[in-house]
Amino acid sequence: MGRLQTWGTAARRSRGTQVTAGLVVLALVVGGVVLATRTSPPPPTTAPSPALSTRAVALGDSVPYGHGLANPYLTPRIGLPASAISQGPSPEAYPTLVARALGLTMTVRPTNCQLEGDQLAISGAVADGSDNTSRDGQCPVPAQQARNLTDELAATGLVQRPARLVLLQDGADDIDFSACLEYQLARVFGVGIGLGHSCLADGSVTPEIAADLANVRTTLARAIEALAPHAATVAVLDYYQPIPEPSQVVHGTATAGGDTNLVCSGLRPNAGATYAAAQIVLRALNTAVAGAVAEARIHHVKNVTLIDLSSAFNGHGICTAQPWVFSGEPVPDTALAAAAEHIVAAKACSGTDVLHRTSSCAALAASALAAENGLEDYVWRAAHPTAAGQRAIAAAVERRLSARV
Repeated sequence: MGRLQTWGTAARRSRGTQVTAGLVVLALVVGGVVLATRTSPPPPTTAPSPALSTRAVALGDSVPYGHGLANPYLTPRIGLPASAISQGPSPEAYPTLVARALGLTMTVRPTNCQLEGDQLAISGAVADGSDNTSRDGQCPVPAQQARNLTDELAATGLVQRPARLVLLQDGADDIDFSACLEYQLARVFGVGIGLGHSCLADGSVTPEIAADLANVRTTLARAIEALAPHAATVAVLDYYQPIPEPSQVVHGTATAGGDTNLVCSGLRPNAGATYAAAQIVLRALNTAVAGAVAEARIHHVKNVTLIDLSSAFNGHGICTAQPWVFSGEPVPDTALAAAAEHIVAAKACSGTDVLHRTSSCAALAASALAAENGLEDYVWRAAHPTAAGQRAIAAAVERRLSARV
């Protein structure tokens, strides 16, 4: 969701020709012989019928990748062994579980950066490439733009090797859904600490996010249309709600052994507003995903199925008795106190007059930024499914597809 990726701010740029070019590439990349067929017949193929294939393919973002169960980054992360770096998709993520349950085959790439095999999900991948034009921080050599759904589509080889099933879940990172949640949750002593960003304005998603979601709908629809001729079934998943209803938040989850869970400590005093905001953002995101499926059907795609996860995690959100999503890692109180001191000091300084801010707040702001970055290490996988959450998603997919695949 991953972007649900980690808790960071998505890079957004003007679309212009990037969107136009991206959609053209997306429409051509799976059916790579489209232009050639206008002047000459397609070459003979021995590719099997999708209905006879046993192949399953997974595309999308951090949720199908298994972010939190695996680490896509080049440095160790809290909660996983130090050796767990630059990992390929988790074998505990739902695509592998679904393929196994349905008797299909799915090869999982062993490392993050070599995009190969059938499990092609990338943590942080956006649906519309213009929604993240930053450099790829996961795989910086060679230098390249952050990988997205177009890169995954290009790696499928579906023209030569059709699939019985394609699983597609993408779009949350286009609006940085996790940063929306982070803005509501990341508080110390009741004060926002500057992580994430607000995604709401006047009770709705911001105009910027609404525009992003319009592009998500269009891009996903084009992807579905490109995939459909080469798959027996295209299953498109929307997103679950990681934020529980206020009554489901369990007392005691904010602290553990004297340490503090940033997510749960931020949720408890702000549970109602956080849940309401999360519902608005999730509804807008899932409407865009459903709209993409509907648009593909209008364009005569018959083999696409929408799998609705919006209520799949009810009662199992963060900070509940039996969470199916990570709630963040406990922060040692000494580390939290030191970070809070830097952050609060910087906020106090920035609230003074302009002359004072420009002359003496720079060092405090730098210290606060370093403190915020340090705290992000403790929430890097929050709101992503645990192994139990991945099993719950897999079960929902299997129920929906058991009669189709």
